[in-house]
Amino acid sequence: MAKLGYCEIDNLKLSRQSKRAVFEIHDIMYHANLFSTAMGSIPFVQIFMSPSITSSPLETGINIHEYDWQTFSDAMSAVPKIVRYKIRSVAEPMSWYTGGKEGEFWRYISEAAL
Repeated sequence: MAKLGYCEIDNLKLSRQSKRAVFEIHDIMYHANLFSTAMGSIPFVQIFMSPSITSSPLETGINIHEYDWQTFSDAMSAVPKIVRYKIRSVAEPMSWYTGGKEGEFWRYISEAAL
C-alpha cells in the first residue's frame, strides 16, 4: 500500500517510467537540501569572512546589523516554492500518461505539490 498524507492506494505497482519519475523527484529534493544549506551559509561568509581580516568586533556587529536580512529571508523562503514547482512539473505529466492506481498516485503527488 502506498500512502501519501491523507490518501492511500492499495497494491500499487509502479511502472519503470514511474520509478524513474520517483527517482527524479528524490533527486530534486536532495539537491534542494544542498542548495538550502549553501544559501544558509552565505551571510556567514559575507559577514565573517570578508576581505578585511582585521575587522574589530564593532565592525563585525555593524556588518551584521547592516546585512540585508529581508532579501536573504525572501530568497530562503522561495526555495520550498521552487521545489514544489519542480516536483509538480514531474508529477503532473505522469498523471496524464498513467492510468488506474498509478495515475491516481501521480494525481495525489501533483496535488500535494500545489
